[in-house]
Amino acid sequence: DRWPLKPAQLPDGAVLVGGAVRDGLLNRLPPCPDLDLVIPGAVLSTVQRLAKDHGGVCVVLDEQRDMARLVLRGWTIDFARFDGDDLTEDLFRRDFKLNAIALTLSDPQQLIDPTGGIQDLQNGLICAIRESNLRDDPLRLLRALRLMAELEMRIDADTLAMLQANSPLLTHSAPERIQAELLRLVA
Repeated sequence: DRWPLKPAQLPDGAVLVGGAVRDGLLNRLPPCPDLDLVIPGAVLSTVQRLAKDHGGVCVVLDEQRDMARLVLRGWTIDFARFDGDDLTEDLFRRDFKLNAIALTLSDPQQLIDPTGGIQDLQNGLICAIRESNLRDDPLRLLRALRLMAELEMRIDADTLAMLQANSPLLTHSAPERIQAELLRLVA
């Protein structure tokens, strides 16, 4: 109800993913959460149209990967195209199972959890989906530690071994991204 756009104003097939779904399930959503949406179509032109139609601003996050941010009335809504052929493939490319839960926005709304993230939330565990997903974006190694602190959860043994084995890869992440993740961890 608080969102700056109604789900009907979003593109067909838009799905809420990531932290907002996780935090909603944990009953810890802030008043104005960052929203991450994946859509099946062209992102940049869609976000530009939404910004124009609703008085917001479109920020291009990654033109080649077709990712953009809509800033609207104090809200940040990130849009990305499905990474892969469909939503399930997109969710399996994410970092941790608890971040790979999706909520469809069309009626009837439905939770989609192909990796078992809801069970991890119930068990207080942070489990990587695949080690290769952590290697693809080494900043995810630090994100595991931040999530552990923020959510007061534990990292499962296999994931902890992956973090340790791949820690040298952090040098491949941009220093600004590392700094931002460390600041969130310290906070």
